Amino acid sequence: MHIRLTLALSAALLLVASSTFAQSGAYTTTFSANFDVAYHELSDTSHAGAHFDLARTITDDIPRLAVVGEVGFNHFSDATVASVLGGARVRIPIADERFLPFAQLLLGLYHCSACGDNDFALQAGGGVDFLLPHRNNIRLRAELDYRHMFNSVTGFDAARLSGGVVFPLNVR
Repeated sequence: MHIRLTLALSAALLLVASSTFAQSGAYTTTFSANFDVAYHELSDTSHAGAHFDLARTITDDIPRLAVVGEVGFNHFSDATVASVLGGARVRIPIADERFLPFAQLLLGLYHCSACGDNDFALQAGGGVDFLLPHRNNIRLRAELDYRHMFNSVTGFDAARLSGGVVFPLNVR
């Protein structure tokens, strides 16, 4: 059920992205697919996980501000958790175009399959996109995020280390 929900949300993000293909601007719209190297919450670490995001730059000044949507899931030995988040990303161009650091703040929903819980989540993090030589602006990403879930009891935290590939959907 949760995998179907994640796939449906990913498809919706891709449909939204299709309307932005013709817009101009360097790195204005990107799609990234990320493997969660480590996701840890409540003294348990997931066996597998991934998240996908779509970002649309809304300002061309420096730093660049983008609107971001993210869907993800992580599988533990006895449960799968899923999240749907949205928020803002700040991209900070530096002199060396091979590197593009970013920071982001996302808000959204977190769902635990075994618990049956749906909680509000706040996620802050950042990372660096690394340009691949001779690959038309395709980048590799390294990302570290901290997430807090606000459940009715006390709330709890999670940390995620991930790596992925960033595809530009339109380039200047």
